[in-house]
Amino acid sequence: SSAAHNLIMSAKPPRSVLHPNWALRHKDLISALRGLRNGIVSGARIRLPYVIQAAAYALIYRNDEMIRRVKFVIKQMFQHGRNLGLFVLVYKSICHILREYCGINGGVESWIAGFAGGFTAFGGSTELSGAVNYQIVLYLFARGLVGLLVVARQKNILPETLDVRGGVGFRVLAGFSLALILYLTEYHPDALQPSFMTTMNFLYYDSDSPISPGEVAVTGPGTVVPALRNFFTPTKFAPIVVIVFISLLERWVPSLSLQNMLTTVLG
Repeated sequence: SSAAHNLIMSAKPPRSVLHPNWALRHKDLISALRGLRNGIVSGARIRLPYVIQAAAYALIYRNDEMIRRVKFVIKQMFQHGRNLGLFVLVYKSICHILREYCGINGGVESWIAGFAGGFTAFGGSTELSGAVNYQIVLYLFARGLVGLLVVARQKNILPETLDVRGGVGFRVLAGFSLALILYLTEYHPDALQPSFMTTMNFLYYDSDSPISPGEVAVTGPGTVVPALRNFFTPTKFAPIVVIVFISLLERWVPSLSLQNMLTTVLG
């Protein structure tokens, strides 16, 4: 009867269950494709807040520059997802081949597959891809170096006092990092990225002279002295500058620590 036929049909398992051997034979391919998907999703998640921020600015200011910025960060979102997904696909595929067919493991396969994936997915250094890749490679390089220092500590190559995860070890890491950057800033500025040097110039060179005409006062022929009333320029950042200045008294007045003041004001 039709009722019996419907019962038999409803008892059929899904199509994927009918071919379990295919899924098992190709589980590594499926895993790599899932990695591709997850990489695309992860890249989009990382960039989405920047898209929202740019869209908010575009709605507030309503000018062509902000609209171009929105378009640019949307393109970055897609590019980031593509590059990250492609890397995972290449990495997992090569690792599978090396482990299953070449008998290469123990970490060597990770170096080979990682290099091939990074060279392929993140190696572009021009146009949109380059703008995305430069940020990612710098971040990963720094993370990798710190990770190697942690491993060195775990293997007792470095003493416990130089554990970079905290304490004196982290202070030494911070000191070395800033010393390196300032040495390059002072003596090899062309070795640093121009956008980064713009910030460094503002911090260390622009502070040698007033940042606005109103910050100085002429008291006589050839005599120029700072006008403290205009020191906090630009004025839109004056409240932040004042609060941070006050927090520097923390050593003598602990209640004036930055954390205490912000907790009092913001809760």
